[in-house]
Amino acid sequence: MKTLFRILIVLSFLAIIFFYSSSSDNYQPLEGPNSTSQIIPKTSSNQEISQDSLPRPEEGLSTLIGKSSDELKKLYKEPARTDKSAYGYDWWIYNQIPTQFMMFAVANGVVTQVYTNANESDISPYKMGQTLEDIYSMTIIESELNATIENNIYSFTMSEDDMNTRILTKFGDIFAQLYIDSETGMLSGIRFMDSRTLVIHRPYEMSFVGKLLSPPSPTSYLIEESNKANATIIYDLLNVFRVNNNLPIISEEASLTSVAMEHSEEMYTESYLSHESPTKGSLKERLDSEGIQFKNAEENIATSYIDSIEAVHGWLNSSTHRKYMLDEAYTQVGSGTFMNYYTQIFVEEEKNEIEE
Repeated sequence: MKTLFRILIVLSFLAIIFFYSSSSDNYQPLEGPNSTSQIIPKTSSNQEISQDSLPRPEEGLSTLIGKSSDELKKLYKEPARTDKSAYGYDWWIYNQIPTQFMMFAVANGVVTQVYTNANESDISPYKMGQTLEDIYSMTIIESELNATIENNIYSFTMSEDDMNTRILTKFGDIFAQLYIDSETGMLSGIRFMDSRTLVIHRPYEMSFVGKLLSPPSPTSYLIEESNKANATIIYDLLNVFRVNNNLPIISEEASLTSVAMEHSEEMYTESYLSHESPTKGSLKERLDSEGIQFKNAEENIATSYIDSIEAVHGWLNSSTHRKYMLDEAYTQVGSGTFMNYYTQIFVEEEKNEIEE
């Protein structure tokens, strides 16, 4: 009996060690769903394309899909800034009030997409903070959805994880991606888009009959501009999430942004995904080499997401990455992207004690 008791104690101890070691190992770089999503051409056109969908909302941000940029300006005036995208559209960013943050994609003078994670935005028929259970009760949700463009048929298949954290649904001729906060089980962001935007993004496994639509081949100038834009968007989204959680806005530090940009670019060019740079070392070593002083510093990195929106929601749904995003101790941040590699560095400043 004593032997059995000792064995149980040892097993319990080992279980505790495993739990904590596993927890610390959970802080791994995030590899998004696009690392495994497939694009499958099909030759058969006998694909069922009639699908139940809810009617388009008659109010809210989604009503602007398909409207002209002039109509957008009439409603919201000029954006705070416009950002280039590698997908061929420009983002119009309205970040003046974090609780009303909005992003509109404009291509050829037409609104093709809108995204928000702000609590006060009108995202009819949904509401920010709505529960997953409530969303399922009011929405037609199927694991496979079709989009048709002319004679081409595109089918998107959601994984089990997508059905709980990144839901795709259809309203008439537009689509909505609902981003669910896996910790709270509530809606934390939404993206409305037209069929073409969904097809060129390919955010889920996709099969198609007909012609494969692709985004335009970006010039080196567009790549550079979209990299800068994605980094700035990461920063915007972070602060909206912080405001949503009653936390102060975190300030952007140019030197941290430079380090983050360099790390994203090196990960892309050297084909690795790690907090440890093969040439510049750990995060601490990278910050020290730039003369950046800090009390504590942490870093979120990710790849294989279609854009900054999906990368930030990926971090939010990872417990350790989320902890850094929503930690009040961090007062400075730097964000950097290169192609589909994302880096965000958080710093708690070194306090200088004044001797009396």
